[in-house]
Amino acid sequence: MPKLRPAPKGPALAQEVAEIPIGVRRLGAWSWRLLVIVAAAALLLWGISKISTLVIPVLLAVLIAAMLSPIVKLLTKYTFLGRGAASAVAMLGLLIVIAGMFTLAGRQLIAQWSDIQNKAISGFQSLTTWATGTFQIDDTMISSAIDEGLTQLQQNADALLNSALSTAAVLGNVVTGIVVCLFSLFFMLSGGAGIWRWVIGLLPPQARVPTHESVRRGWKALSAYVRTQILVAAVDATGIAIGMLALGLGVYAVPIWLLVFLFSFIPLVGAILSGAIAVLLVLVLNGWVGAIIMLVVVLGVQQLEGNVLQPFLMGKAVELHPLAVFLGVAAGAMVAGIPGALFAIPIIAFVNATMLYLVGRDPSPELGTDPTLRTFLASLGRGARGSDAEEEASEHEAEVEKTEEPDEDAPATAPEGDVEEIPVTAPEKAPGRAPGTTTTEG
Repeated sequence: MPKLRPAPKGPALAQEVAEIPIGVRRLGAWSWRLLVIVAAAALLLWGISKISTLVIPVLLAVLIAAMLSPIVKLLTKYTFLGRGAASAVAMLGLLIVIAGMFTLAGRQLIAQWSDIQNKAISGFQSLTTWATGTFQIDDTMISSAIDEGLTQLQQNADALLNSALSTAAVLGNVVTGIVVCLFSLFFMLSGGAGIWRWVIGLLPPQARVPTHESVRRGWKALSAYVRTQILVAAVDATGIAIGMLALGLGVYAVPIWLLVFLFSFIPLVGAILSGAIAVLLVLVLNGWVGAIIMLVVVLGVQQLEGNVLQPFLMGKAVELHPLAVFLGVAAGAMVAGIPGALFAIPIIAFVNATMLYLVGRDPSPELGTDPTLRTFLASLGRGARGSDAEEEASEHEAEVEKTEEPDEDAPATAPEGDVEEIPVTAPEKAPGRAPGTTTTEG
C-alpha cells in the first residue's frame, strides 16, 4: 500500500494577509474584478452614447433585416432576381407599405378633419362650462389665466426659439439616421454573408467555427423576436380598432389600427401615446361616456398585451422567462430610454442563445453545422486569397438559394447548402461545440 503524503503547501502568506478570513479574501478578489467589468461596461456604453446617431440606425437595420431576410431568399429562389436586386425589391416593398399606411390614415383623418374640428371646439366649450360650474371658476379668472399665459409666452420667446432650433437639429439627426439605416439594411440583405465571412476570417482558427455557429443560434432567436413582435403589435391594434367599431366610429378604425400598430414597436411610450390619441378622438366625437368606454378598452388591451400576451409569446420565441423579458425592458429603458427599451430584448435574446451554445447547451441542435462556412475555412486553410475564397463562397451561396428550400430561422449572414465535404483546418472538436452536433447534409 503506497504511503500517503501530505499535500504540498502553497507559498506562505504575509501575516497581515493570513489573518484575514478566507471568505473575506475571496470576496475582495471577486469585488475588484467585478468593479473592473462594470467600469469597462460603463465606458463602452459611454462610447456608444457618443455615436448613438450611427449605432441606433444600424441596430434598427439589423432588426429589419431579420424580418426581410426570408422574403429576399424567396425572391432569389423563385425569380430571376439576384441577391442585390431581391434586396432592393424587398426594401422598396417595405417603404411602399409604410408610406401607404401613413397615406391611408392621413387621408381618412383629413377627410373628417372639419367634423373633428367642430366637435373639438364644442367639446372644449363643454369642458370649460363644466369646469366653471364644478370648481366655481368665473370668467375673470379664466381671462387672467389666459393673459398670464400670453405674458409668459412673450417672456420666454428666446427659449422657445432655441427649442425650435434644437428640434431642427433633432430632425436633421433623424434624416441622417434614416439614410444610414437604409444603406446598412441594403448591404446586410445583399452582402451580409460576405461581411460576416470577412469578420470570421479575422478570428483565430480555433474560434471561427464556434463563433459562427453560436451567432447562427443568436440570429434564429432574433428572427423569432421580430416575428413575435409583429404579431403582438397586430393583436394590440386589432383590439383597439374593434373598440372603435363598437362605438360606431368605424370610419376611424383603419387609421387607428395603423397608428397603434406602428406605435406598438416603440416600447412603453408608443402604447401610451397611441392609446391617448384613440381616447381623445372618441372624446371629441362621442363625448365623455364614449371616451370612458374607449379608455377601458385601451387599458384592457394594453394590460392583456403587456402582462400576458407579450411576455408569454416573447418569452417562448426568444427562450427567455417572462420575468426576464419584463426586467430587460425596464433595465433598457432606465439605461438608454426608448432605444434601450426597444433593443433590450433582442440583445438579451441574441446573447442568451449565443452563450448557451458556447457553454455546450445548443439551443437549436437542428441547425447542425453550416457546410458553407466549412468550405470557406477550407479555402483559407489551403492558402487561397481572401478575395478568391469570398467569391467562391458567394457563388456557392447563390446556387444554394436557387435550389434549397429557404430556412427562415437561419441568419442572413449564414447561408445553408449542400457542399462536398472538405477537411477543415479548425480542430474537429472546437471549444464550446455542443455535444452530438453533426454536419448537415441534404
